[in-house]
Amino acid sequence: MTTAAEAPSPLRSWRFRRVVAAEFTSSVGTQMTTLALPWFVLMTSGSPARMGLVFLIQILPVPLLAMPAGLLVARWGARRVTIAGDLASALLTAAVPTLYVAGMLPFWALLVIVALLGCVTSAYLSAQRLLLTESIGLDEGVVTAGNALFETATSTARLVGPAVAGFLIARFGALDVLWIDAASFLLSAVLLIGLPRTQPATEPPSSHRMAEGVRHLLGDRVLRTLALAALGYGMLMPVVMLALPVLARDRYDADPHVAGWLLAAWGGGTALGTVAVARLAHRFTPVRLAAAGGAGAAAGLWLLPWDQPVTTLTAAVAAGCMFLPAVTAPAVALMMLRPPEHLRPHVVPVFGAAVFVASPVAYGVAGVLFEHLAVSTVLTAVAVGASLCALLLLGLARRPHQAPAQTAAHPARQPAGPA
Repeated sequence: MTTAAEAPSPLRSWRFRRVVAAEFTSSVGTQMTTLALPWFVLMTSGSPARMGLVFLIQILPVPLLAMPAGLLVARWGARRVTIAGDLASALLTAAVPTLYVAGMLPFWALLVIVALLGCVTSAYLSAQRLLLTESIGLDEGVVTAGNALFETATSTARLVGPAVAGFLIARFGALDVLWIDAASFLLSAVLLIGLPRTQPATEPPSSHRMAEGVRHLLGDRVLRTLALAALGYGMLMPVVMLALPVLARDRYDADPHVAGWLLAAWGGGTALGTVAVARLAHRFTPVRLAAAGGAGAAAGLWLLPWDQPVTTLTAAVAAGCMFLPAVTAPAVALMMLRPPEHLRPHVVPVFGAAVFVASPVAYGVAGVLFEHLAVSTVLTAVAVGASLCALLLLGLARRPHQAPAQTAAHPARQPAGPA
């Protein structure tokens, strides 16, 4: 593996910079909608359960369509799928305020739109990560640093988007914010259009390849353990996300500014963590980084359940999220590097589905829990679960693991399609 002194920065690649710029642009709009849409549902219906149902319906297609999404990415290519996803997301997002102004947005229609957005996301997520790898190569340290910088763009958007959204919601209303999100997807597509096309696959993708990818994931101890931990975080972190607007409503006089700052603290803490991971990626193995991140995230989440002023709660949210990039960036790097090249388009979405498979259940259950239990009780349970995930990652870090042969033998080789 390339040493820290020898490893080039991912930022030297203009393709990488273009991908990160597109991600930041679309993520700012998406994070504004992450506050605006549930706030609209919560304030108009008064029901956390309905708010949770919106999250549930939007995320449900991601794990359900992970395998066919992998086939689509393998057949069309990451660049084409990402651009198509941006355009489709722009149209669907703009449809919400358009139908509402026309008086044609019953709750069931809103659920249909967010379900379609989830269908687009199922292919968009894995395509984005593969597009990232195409722009920076296969060195383990470089890819880990690249994923950390990619997460920096996403987490910075989580800082900027909700804070701006809270300001705009208070003055113009929640649904008007969605127009900005639609425009951000269009700009993201424009940024990606200039990227060069990759060589098409020499072998048609098939369900056999997808099944082989699943077997590879389950047979690799490192990926299997990371997928199990990802499943745990996929169940826990949506509960925290859903808790933030509920906390703003119940403890802080239903102030949208508070909801915006809490979500911004989530992004701000994550942004600090991604910067640190990008600097540490060449000094520690991905598995050790993930273990340290899991332990730190668990410690931070124990600060959330207690009743406290909004300033300290905001700091607690930031602290809890600061260590998450140390889990996600190394996990995604190993997900993209350990499988053989011809299996990566099939392992990536399956691994990603592990993150999302628990999220629909978490959003649906969390909305009901917040109607019957105190928020502090639910957040205490989240902290316990995060501690168990940290123990799982620490156990993996204590046992040696073998690097994938193709990465060690060809650290700088560019992906060229199935063998």
